[in-house]
Amino acid sequence: MNLKLLIAILLFCGIKSYASGFKTFVPKEDGYVPVAIKVEKKSINNICKFLGYNSEEFYTYNDFDLKNSKIFIVIFKSFSDKIICVLTEDTVESIEQKDVDNYLVNFNLKDDFDSYDVESTLEDGVKNKSLSKEFLSEVFNNPISDNDSFVAVEIGYELHFKNGVLTSYNPSDGLNKWAKSWKNEMPERYRKYYNEASRYQTNETDILKELNAQAAAFANTPDGVMNEYIKFHTNDNGIVNYKMLLVAHYNQTMDIDEFKLINKGRYELSNEFNDQDNYKRTTYRVNKGLYTFDEKGKLINSYTSN
Repeated sequence: MNLKLLIAILLFCGIKSYASGFKTFVPKEDGYVPVAIKVEKKSINNICKFLGYNSEEFYTYNDFDLKNSKIFIVIFKSFSDKIICVLTEDTVESIEQKDVDNYLVNFNLKDDFDSYDVESTLEDGVKNKSLSKEFLSEVFNNPISDNDSFVAVEIGYELHFKNGVLTSYNPSDGLNKWAKSWKNEMPERYRKYYNEASRYQTNETDILKELNAQAAAFANTPDGVMNEYIKFHTNDNGIVNYKMLLVAHYNQTMDIDEFKLINKGRYELSNEFNDQDNYKRTTYRVNKGLYTFDEKGKLINSYTSN
C-alpha cells in the first residue's frame, strides 16, 4: 500500500496521530522552509506540539483528489486559515507558495472548519484549559488581557478569559451551532426560515429562538430532507416544521409555552375538553399534526391526520 493511500485511510478513520514518513515545512516571509522535528514518535500531534501547539489549536486539511502534488496535508491554526505547517513526503526537497496555493484550491474555511468544529473546539478548549489569550489574540488579531472578554466576530462568539485562559463562551449573534451552520453553509435555507419566523414573531429574540429550534431539529431529523414524515409538517410556503416532526414521530418533548412560541400564528385550536374535576385536555393543530396538552401544559399525545 502506498503512503498516500495509507494516510487517506487513516485520516478518513479519524486518526490524527499518524505522520511517519513526512517532511515538515513551516511558512516564513520568503516562503516555506523545512524543519527538523525532534520527537521520538513523528505523529501529527507531536509535530504540532513540537511547534508549540496543543490539540485544540490546530486542524488538518487534505485533498487527495489532487494529483501529482508535493503536499499531503496542510495544518492550520484553529478558527483560521493561518498555516502552521505543510507536510510532504520525505523525498521533497523544497516547496514554494504556488505549491501550497495549488493544493488549497478547494479549501474553504467555512466548510473545512465549520460551525460544529468551532463550537466543539471552544468546548474542548474550556474543558482542557488549553486555549490561551496569546493564541486567540493572534488568531483573531485582537489584544486580550488576562481577565477579559471580547467578541470574535469571525466566529460569532463572545469569549471570556480568566488568568489568560478561555473559561467560557456564548453566541454573540444569538445563533446556536446548527443555525450558524445554516447561515454559513446553507444561506438560502437560513433566509427562508428567518423570513418565515419574521412573519409571526414580534421581536428578534423570538425570531432567533424559533430559528435555533428549527435548525437543531433539522440536524437531528433522521434522513434529513428525505424523512418519510415531512409531508405531514410542510406548510403552504414549502417550509418544513422539523421541530414538530420530531415531536410527532420521534418522542421529542415540549411544553405548551415552547409550542406556542415556536408555532406562533400558525397553530389553531382543534379540540378542548374540561370536566368538573378540572380534568382538561387541549388539542392544537399545526399543518397535519395534532398535539394534546394537559391542564399543566404538558404534552401527552401527538399524531398526524389528513
